[in-house]
Amino acid sequence: MEQKLIQRCGMAVVVALAGLLCLVTSAVAFPLEQTKLVPSDPILGGEFGRSIAINGSFVVVGAAGPALEGYPDSAGPGAAYVFARKGDAYVLDAKLSAPDPVAGAEFGRAVAIQGNTVVVGARFATTDGVERAGAAYIFRKIKGTWIFEAKVTSDDPTAEDNFGRAVVLLDNRLVVTARKEEAPVLDAGAAYVFEKRRGAWVQVARVVADDATIEARFGQSVALKGDLMAVGARDADSPVATGCGAVYVFKRSGDDWLEVAKLAAHDGASGDQFAFNIAMERNLVVVGARRANLPAIPPGRVRTAAGAAYIFKRSGTGWTEIQKLTASDALAGDEFGHSVAMAGDVIAIGARRATIDGKRRQGAIYLFRQQRGEWIEVGKLVALDGNAYDELGHSLAAHGSIIAAGANGADPGVTDAGAAYLFSRWR
Repeated sequence: MEQKLIQRCGMAVVVALAGLLCLVTSAVAFPLEQTKLVPSDPILGGEFGRSIAINGSFVVVGAAGPALEGYPDSAGPGAAYVFARKGDAYVLDAKLSAPDPVAGAEFGRAVAIQGNTVVVGARFATTDGVERAGAAYIFRKIKGTWIFEAKVTSDDPTAEDNFGRAVVLLDNRLVVTARKEEAPVLDAGAAYVFEKRRGAWVQVARVVADDATIEARFGQSVALKGDLMAVGARDADSPVATGCGAVYVFKRSGDDWLEVAKLAAHDGASGDQFAFNIAMERNLVVVGARRANLPAIPPGRVRTAAGAAYIFKRSGTGWTEIQKLTASDALAGDEFGHSVAMAGDVIAIGARRATIDGKRRQGAIYLFRQQRGEWIEVGKLVALDGNAYDELGHSLAAHGSIIAAGANGADPGVTDAGAAYLFSRWR
């Protein structure tokens, strides 16, 4: 299999870049080096970087785009690429495809990894003869080869359920969301919990919001940590506004998941898309609201869809909003909060439509660190070779000292073939 790992930046280049990345200090808070990944078979509109996941050994990049090889006249089925870490480099380890490919399935719309297991969501896959119902596919690396292990689906598939819109994997537990399932009303959404028992993946729970409403889209995003699960519903109502979005927190009790909290922004407004993406680490949940408006500077107007993110902290059995994050150089349309990730003491927020040096929608990633109890912006990451409409930050993941970001609009020799970037802290 062809190996394609293409760009690695030397120390001198990164040191020169540090001043450009910084927003609130004269140098980025921690030096970074940058690695670029591109598909081994770049295809027009492939959108490599639509989703991304990372652990200590692998990076998985989804390419759910509309025109993949072999499907020239219609939407392709999608693919996922697995890169293996070899020392300080990453090399292509496998290209994963559905064993039952269907044009337009969006295989690769969501990806997750745990150990040697990869899950790929395909929200428009055909299930039990039902077109565009969605599915999730599980692959495992055995004796050096990635093997298809299972296809999981809802127990009552319906067209346009969006099953596979978001996936998360923790140990032997997998959660797959269906954000447009009628549960129990139109597009209310649901989440399905699977566990691997005696070598087989079995559904153990179906989770819905206690206050499910029409078009809430519960399942837009999902996070899992220990016995807690957070599910984002980007258009749910809150006490503050209708259709602003909410996050529902559940706690496991045996095979049951009990709703224990509903999180909403204190200043939410209709259309904010709060919970478009979420991340959970320790006792914190970070929630992106990519369409949130911000006051203009000077006052008098608003920066429409500049975006924001909110941090919630658990104390005992309760959750409290502790801080709202925004970009220090926020502009209308940036969509800060489109993606979020946490690792260690760093929160990363993607603004996929940020303008960089006059290049519209090149995209950027903002880094925050906690200092004296407050999360402070400490850096801004951009691609060294970024261009307009790359949309860096469309997807985001973090592990240890590495931040991984998708730029699904990048053009590595082919328009919108996509790329991914790894930003690594020097130890």
